[in-house]
Amino acid sequence: PPSVAKPQETSVLHFTKQQSSNHNPSSICRTDLATLTLLLFSALAVLLTYSNQSSAFPPGDAPAPEAPMIAEASDEAKNQIQTFKVPDNFTVDVFAAEPLVANPVAFFVDYHGNFYVCESFRQNRGVTDNRQHNRAWVDDDLAAQSVDDRIRYHKKHLGDKISEYTRYDDQIRLIRDSNGDGQADSAKVFANQFNQIEDGTAAGVLARNGNVYLTCIPHLWLLRDNDGNNQAEQRESLHNGYGVRVAFRGHDSHGLILGPDNRLYFSIGDRGYNIKTDGKHFKNPQSGAVFRCDLDGSNLEVFATGLRNPQELAFDQFGNLFTGDNNSDSGDRARWVYVVEGGDTGWRMEYQYLSDRGPFNREKIWHPYNEDTPAYIIPPIRNFADGPSGLVFYPGTGLGPEFDNRFLLCDFRGGPANSGIRSFKLEPNGASYKMVDDQQPFWKILATDLAFGADGTLYVSDWVNGWNGLGKGRIYSFTTTNEQARTEGEDTERFLTSDLTEMSDENLVKFLRHKDQRVRQESHLELAGRNSLKHLVFVASESDHQLARLHSMWGLLVIARENIDQRPAVIDQLTELSDDGDAEIRALSARLLGELNADSASDQLVSMLQDDSLRVRHLAATALSYLRAEESIMPLMNAIDENNNVDPVLRHGLILALAANASDTHLVELAAKASPAQRLAIVVALRRQQSDQLAALLLDPTPAVVREAARAIHDLPITNALPQLAALISSPTPDDALMRRVLNANFQLGTSENADRIAQFASRNDITDSLQIEALSMLGDWTEPASRDRVLGAWRPLDERDAEIGRTAFINHLAGILEGSNAVRDHAIKIAASLNIKQIGPVLYAVLTNDAATAVQQSSALASLGIIKDTRHSELVNTSLESRHPLVRATARDQLISIDVTAATKQLARAVRSDNTIERQLAYNSLSKINNSVSEAVMLDALNRLQQKGIPDDTLLDVRLAAASHPSKIVNEQIDRLRSRIPSDKLAAQYMDTLAGGNMSRGRSIFFERTQVSCVRCHKIEGRGGDVGPDLSKIATDKDPKYLMEAIVTPNSATAKGFDSVQIIDANGLVHAGVIRKQTEDAVELVTAEGKRIAIARDDIDVMQKAKSPMPEDLIKHLSARDIRDLVAFLRSLKPNSTE
Repeated sequence: PPSVAKPQETSVLHFTKQQSSNHNPSSICRTDLATLTLLLFSALAVLLTYSNQSSAFPPGDAPAPEAPMIAEASDEAKNQIQTFKVPDNFTVDVFAAEPLVANPVAFFVDYHGNFYVCESFRQNRGVTDNRQHNRAWVDDDLAAQSVDDRIRYHKKHLGDKISEYTRYDDQIRLIRDSNGDGQADSAKVFANQFNQIEDGTAAGVLARNGNVYLTCIPHLWLLRDNDGNNQAEQRESLHNGYGVRVAFRGHDSHGLILGPDNRLYFSIGDRGYNIKTDGKHFKNPQSGAVFRCDLDGSNLEVFATGLRNPQELAFDQFGNLFTGDNNSDSGDRARWVYVVEGGDTGWRMEYQYLSDRGPFNREKIWHPYNEDTPAYIIPPIRNFADGPSGLVFYPGTGLGPEFDNRFLLCDFRGGPANSGIRSFKLEPNGASYKMVDDQQPFWKILATDLAFGADGTLYVSDWVNGWNGLGKGRIYSFTTTNEQARTEGEDTERFLTSDLTEMSDENLVKFLRHKDQRVRQESHLELAGRNSLKHLVFVASESDHQLARLHSMWGLLVIARENIDQRPAVIDQLTELSDDGDAEIRALSARLLGELNADSASDQLVSMLQDDSLRVRHLAATALSYLRAEESIMPLMNAIDENNNVDPVLRHGLILALAANASDTHLVELAAKASPAQRLAIVVALRRQQSDQLAALLLDPTPAVVREAARAIHDLPITNALPQLAALISSPTPDDALMRRVLNANFQLGTSENADRIAQFASRNDITDSLQIEALSMLGDWTEPASRDRVLGAWRPLDERDAEIGRTAFINHLAGILEGSNAVRDHAIKIAASLNIKQIGPVLYAVLTNDAATAVQQSSALASLGIIKDTRHSELVNTSLESRHPLVRATARDQLISIDVTAATKQLARAVRSDNTIERQLAYNSLSKINNSVSEAVMLDALNRLQQKGIPDDTLLDVRLAAASHPSKIVNEQIDRLRSRIPSDKLAAQYMDTLAGGNMSRGRSIFFERTQVSCVRCHKIEGRGGDVGPDLSKIATDKDPKYLMEAIVTPNSATAKGFDSVQIIDANGLVHAGVIRKQTEDAVELVTAEGKRIAIARDDIDVMQKAKSPMPEDLIKHLSARDIRDLVAFLRSLKPNSTE
């Protein structure tokens, strides 16, 4: 681990002294090059200034935090450069590294080279994650409706430990290069003490005109340094109420960006929001969203919703907004999203806690548009990347023409070996876009964010490794060697750093044609600030330069929004432009006319619904949603019919307008004579209105319409329409999405009639097994229904009900239920036993005596006979001791304990020496329940044999666990003595008894479904899962059980081939970085980032440092020893010819 120093102790001499006193041949080169490196760092230190003084006005009443622990200066950052994969025509330099910067989450570079860096020191120690807590905690999180609710349940669950949530803080560091040599030489804490219990990660920052905006849950902060001391004396919360829930770490408020309309845009992950401001109330605790507001925080709007974690936002040259949205760790893929105004992309945070993620997976919400896509969502453009974070659109100068019109997206995967920056373009695709030409220009860097300097230099923040922060951090500069591109960037910098107030209107107009998006935007904003209507109108109407015209139009919008007396003239000009020959001009004119509530343009907007461009149609429809234009209703209906569900973005705009202009009664009247596409749109419009009238569409002849109506009624919910939804159970269909909601409507209503309907449904033979099993489970849960909704996972508590209602319904339809498939029948038997339905006894007897029944079926039947206290239970237990199935025999011994403990103990004493694994394992588990001398003696004998290595490998864990939980203190003490011999610092050694004997099926469930460990988040098996880590489809081909266990317990001791990155410093001081492909006694062979193979003689290796695995090191906190054994068993099965 790095040596660390408190920031306020950092000084010029401290760097040099520490490096000298800590000299270690294993970590510092012996060569002249290494000495030169130290001298360079010392020289840098001479110019260094740094301060960690607290800001003058810390928010809230939390105690002062501890100083952050930050690593000292070293040559790591510079050495790391050689591991990067970059284009041949780029150079990379360290702009800043620890101790100047640490744990950088996000940063902003202003035009004068001031770097505002969000640094987080609260990850996993103040900023928590639901995966670290138990079900009761998650229940309270799902129930939370406000930030105050979250604070209350934190205090309830944490008790005295709540103080840990205020012990550390997040901060903004202000970093500068004061002498222009390309390296930062000063760093000062601009604002800190963001350490309230309710505070999230400081995850988004933007500086403009002396204002510094910070997104840090639960606030949008406005910070100002009024006295020029580089610290924020003024703190103002513009809004409060972001982050109702905990959800997952990193799902914070972030993404600050200035729009071309001079408004702040920003995002939040699925921690939700409940905000009251300007007399308005915005509440959605279950979804991520994109917001916008004016620069003073006023006029807040929810721009789009349904996102999971849209970390960053970017506008293209036409003012379209995009984001990358993270996946849910269930085999789904991250999403590249066109952020459409009023759009809902379909994610709800409660889905995370359903093992299969509920509708998100079942209903293909995360997939690009297809025939199954729910009609209420905006589907992603493409499934892309794994950990989308930092995002920018190339402004146009500084890097070269190969980056023109390209997005750059950080793909954060927890470790540098498989992380970096992706690049791609978008092309029009109807009213939306498609992704083309995706590349990985800058790779093998754990990038969190990226930004362009005024001269177009690309700066990238590096988290270094892992998920929690190492007290290290870097900002690298990526510079092209293309001289022309650099010259263009320098010209851009001169403009952006100049005093625009001194520039004439005529000169500013010229810069509206500039190559760089920032120059164009600053020009139109300056002209708008001067109210230069004449110049902007002239360019918008007369220029031959498309982008200059678009920027002039944005300038007109800014004028009209800030000067109401100018609004009519602007509306007239925009109306005129709506007939322009350029589709982008028409599209923007429509967008802006809507935002200005231009009622006078309604006829023109209606005519634009027939424009040749689908993009124009979409934005014209969106504009109509701002107005109250009843004359638009039939044209909208016609446009919906013409689209016929082909383009989902166009459909969305049309529905927005329809919902805004037609009443719910009118919509239902229209449905009577509408086409299927029109009726589907009407359903979504009614959904947006949250209208009870949705019930009328449940009887529609088109299945898609009925399904969409059911989604709306159930999911919102529309409580008054639940009875009509529940009534559909009498006409079941194979439509899973529909019938799950129909069943659940009956379950929620909870009357005896509803219970009978559910039982009758379970008895049908014309529906799927999964739906029958769900119906049976509802009857089993009837008395004490879970507070989490069965379809959505949302917190919807139901009152306890009369147990007899569920039992009676089950009994009335028992015969039909038992005619189902084996899977249905098996589940029915378990539910009947849990309800103490004695009528199931003969069925259980028949299963137990049926030679064709499986071991699992017979074992379950025997246990169920005991639950219902069947009169034949004792007799059947004794006969089952002679079953041909080991599992049945083991179950019989366990059941015998409650009948004749002495006989059971004798049986178990023999079973522990059985040749069968299952019998041995379950025998020890049963013995742990018996408190007598024979049981104690058997366990002590087992522990003695354990020391002598006389216990089979597949039963070692069972002996250990049985001894630990046995009623005998002598047995407990003996296992404690044996375990104490295992070195406490050898974690893997403590789990050597998990290498054999696991249950492959249970291991598979853990891998794919256990949220707390999320194996499938990073690893893929046979095409299902993420690409962050290695594909495990054939992991057992060359990996033994010990390796597999260590990879779970101590991931940094076992990294799969191809993901084991190292950095080697040779005897000449040269740095070699890459992935190990081969090691011998004489040499190490690496594959570099460029794909070259190099061999380095071991005698020439001075230092070889292994990169940390991105796999979380605390997985075992969420796994029992049995879980680990089962996971190992599952992974052992993954060979080329396995069934997985």
